[in-house]
Amino acid sequence: MTTAGKLVFFGDDAGMIEAVDAGSGAARWHFNTGQQIHASPMSYAVGGKQYVAIAAGSDIFAFALGD
Repeated sequence: MTTAGKLVFFGDDAGMIEAVDAGSGAARWHFNTGQQIHASPMSYAVGGKQYVAIAAGSDIFAFALGD
C-alpha cells in the first residue's frame, strides 16, 4: 500500500510490517508483530489523522502516521 506521503507499507514472511520510501526504497520504519501476516496493510482516517492497520495472527495492529 502506498500513501500520499510517498511511503510504501507491506508485511513480510518474518511477521514484520515495514515502511519504505516509494522513490528510493530506503527503509523508514518497521515493527515486528511476532505473528504471521494475514492481509495487506490498509489505511483509514479518523478526525483528520491517518492510520495504517494490518492483520497478523489473531490481532489487528494499527499505527498513526505523522506527528
